[in-house]
This record gives sequence, C-alpha cells and structure tokens, in this order.
Amino acid sequence: MAVRSSAAVAVAAAVAVAVAACGGGSSSGTSTAPARSAARSNPPAPIRGKLVGANHHPTVNVNWPYTVTVTDASGHPLNGTVDVEFTFAGQVVGHDKPPTHPLKNGRWHDNLKFPPRAIGEPIALQATVHTPKGSIALVWPVTVRK
Repeated sequence: MAVRSSAAVAVAAAVAVAVAACGGGSSSGTSTAPARSAARSNPPAPIRGKLVGANHHPTVNVNWPYTVTVTDASGHPLNGTVDVEFTFAGQVVGHDKPPTHPLKNGRWHDNLKFPPRAIGEPIALQATVHTPKGSIALVWPVTVRK
C-alpha cells in the first residue's frame, strides 16, 4: 500500500469538503450477508443495502447520479435516514451538506457535482443508512476526471 504525503491528505480533505459543499451525494457498493457454511446456517442479515453511482469516474462539474436502496431480509423496502460522508484512505474527510437525507420506501437518489480540485484524487462516497431494523455502511470509490 502506498503511503501518501501529508500534503496529499490535506488536498484530499479539501477536495472532499469542497465536494460536500456542492450538494448531496451518496453512492456506494453493495453489502451482502456473510457466506453461509454448509455445516451451520446463519440467519440472514436484518437489512441489505446497495449504493450505486453512474460510474467510478465522474466528470468535474457535471451532475453525477447515485442511488441508495435498502431492504429488510425479505426484500421489503425500509424507511430511515442516510448519512453521506467523503473518505480518503478510509478516513472521513468531509460530510455532505446537509449530512443526513431521508430514506423513503427504501430509496434515496441524488446528483453530485465534483469540483476541479477533486480531479485525480481517490476519494470515496460513504452512505451510512439507519433504519429501525439496523444500520449499514455502503462505499463507492471514485476518481474524478476532467
């Protein structure tokens, strides 16, 4: 794993904060229940979530759509909230503005515009979903292009 200089971390933090100031955005990967062993049966995860962005290479200053979907183990959509953060090397470096969004009928959809300072920085959007049945964190890595 490459070690980045403190200057690069500072730039990434500034980029994430600038991205957060541009408007809501949450995209992430898929979280699934742990694999089941043939010897024993694990109960299904109480909630399942998916965070999907248009791609992993958004273009600077262009609307980039993403969607968060969350269901219970039976596939029924859940209500709750979605907290959107920006991470760099696993560390939270910024929050969306506003940081919390409503999850209604199992879905949150929004667009995000990345600023020029984000070009080339490996950042990730992290959506932490809270429902009455539990919470789940979803991550979608991006590297912004011109």
